[in-house]
Amino acid sequence: MNTDGIAKSLVTELQARLVEMETIGALVAAAHLEAAIEALCREFGVPRDASNTD
Repeated sequence: MNTDGIAKSLVTELQARLVEMETIGALVAAAHLEAAIEALCREFGVPRDASNTD
């Protein structure tokens, strides 16, 4: 199992969902998802694309 690859893929998918949540105004849920993305990136050393962060 390539955990680093899985983590990177999850970050990509979750960031796309984050944009969708913000679009529909689900800001509380989006804030929780943002925290989860940050934790995943820290834990697995996944770099964040600056264009996907606030």
